[in-house]
Amino acid sequence: MNEPLSPKEKRILDLIRKDPFVTQQQLSRQLGLSRSAVAGYISALMRKGRILGRAYVLPERRGITCIGGANLDRKARLSGPLQRGTSNPVDVSHSFGGVARNIAENLARSGLDVSLLTLVGEDRDGEALLESCVESGVDVSLAETVPGARTGTYTAVLQPGGEMALALADMEIFDRMDTRILNRSWPRIRAGGIVVADTNLPADTLGDLVRRCREASLFLCVVPVSVPKAGRLPREATGVDLWIGNAAELEAVTGVETDTSAGCERACLILRKRGVRRVVLTCGADGVFHTGEEGEGWLESPSSAKVVDVTGAGDAFAAGVVGSLHRGASLEEACRIGTVFAALTLKTEASVSPELSPGVWHREKGGA
Repeated sequence: MNEPLSPKEKRILDLIRKDPFVTQQQLSRQLGLSRSAVAGYISALMRKGRILGRAYVLPERRGITCIGGANLDRKARLSGPLQRGTSNPVDVSHSFGGVARNIAENLARSGLDVSLLTLVGEDRDGEALLESCVESGVDVSLAETVPGARTGTYTAVLQPGGEMALALADMEIFDRMDTRILNRSWPRIRAGGIVVADTNLPADTLGDLVRRCREASLFLCVVPVSVPKAGRLPREATGVDLWIGNAAELEAVTGVETDTSAGCERACLILRKRGVRRVVLTCGADGVFHTGEEGEGWLESPSSAKVVDVTGAGDAFAAGVVGSLHRGASLEEACRIGTVFAALTLKTEASVSPELSPGVWHREKGGA
């Protein structure tokens, strides 16, 4: 026979039934009780057999959810300088990429718990992409397959030295990432506490995500995927804790020229006035500028970084910054670790460095 429940135990059980992912802190606020009191009632419910396990209360502010692009990467490396208007001999390789996917794999390889919310087509490329994520330690249970759609593709044409000559993207599938997807996945996203979104999301969906994260007090990082899509950031960006992008993307968002350090700093200030708490700007060989409530400053790019292929380096940098902040680092420290992630990726033709491991957090800051 079940032991009787007190009125407060019944109330807590009702709230957990309505939202199995509700946290103890949220229960505390809703009931006007201390968190320790809520913990005591939950322990009693578990002892009485009314709650089986701990699935309803995931570790607070610990998991990371990456939302956005995942695609097949094709890299065509030129054997000589690009000749426009004619065919060029190239060496072609294939791998998996996408900004959100790359960030997720970087974080998973570095030992953090990470989930990926993305869309793939009903094709072999989509199946292989998700299988690859699972092998890397990324949770893809939030990912959805779209019947009749093609998995996204990204084709980069690289100069012989590894620098990008041009890139082509077929990302039509991500136009289907509407707000209904957020509705279906929101309990899981909210339980994680940290969200990284790329701008493959349609503007309406990204705006809805910013609002949801603001209202739920979730940490949200927005990473643009290109200059054309950088402008999808909402004009009112309160709720975005961190924006990470390059100078061209920042110029597209703010309308301020970023060809000088003064221009870069001015554009970052404008973005912060729009509600973004922290801004991290990557400027290639000119270094990294970071600004937030704790101050601002420039970091030099590691002079020892060997460039084999630039593809994925920006995503690796973003993963290093987000992961470091998640681990309690300051923004400056996080940017230094971000350069370590980027340097590892620059040394390989892969979109994510196979050298990444949990030991990366203990490498010397600013070098690989």
